[in-house]
Amino acid sequence: MVCSKCGIELDDSSAYEYRGALSCSDCFDDVIENRDYQRNEIIREEHNKTKCFAGLDLSNSVIGKANREILAPQIEIASKESARLKEYEGRV
Repeated sequence: MVCSKCGIELDDSSAYEYRGALSCSDCFDDVIENRDYQRNEIIREEHNKTKCFAGLDLSNSVIGKANREILAPQIEIASKESARLKEYEGRV
């Protein structure tokens, strides 16, 4: 294990973890701040991708089907996970 900020080697008793990010005791506050910033940016991006669907019928009704057809490009974009989200979750 290594600190996600300074890169020093950590053992189980000296590692701190916050939302999946490991750190040493000296870097813990900075890691918290950075991790919260990353999380807030992902939330903002995901909100921007989906806000055009707010209040719309996307069910199997006639109107819902028409909305899905009209919004197909936006639905496709919203269905994709961003590289930033994958990195945040450690799936890169």
